[in-house]
Amino acid sequence: MDYYYVITFYSTNYVLKIEKIMKEKNVGIKLIPVPRQVSSDCGLAAQLPPDSYPIFDKLYKEGIIEVEGIYMVKRDGKKLSFSLLET
Repeated sequence: MDYYYVITFYSTNYVLKIEKIMKEKNVGIKLIPVPRQVSSDCGLAAQLPPDSYPIFDKLYKEGIIEVEGIYMVKRDGKKLSFSLLET
């Protein structure tokens, strides 16, 4: 079983801001459509591998970025399970 994180944001501006910051720090981040399992809203979310999460978490706790939700996504074969970590 492997896992990754999905971060949702209140606006597209926030997701673009965190993408820029993370890329400047050479930290892995991928923009994805918001998963249906998380929200029916259209929009973008950030997908982070486990090794990128501590850097994101530090920025979040410093108040540099606002998030709507932080989810851990566990993959077991083709099955995905979403756990809300923080709102």
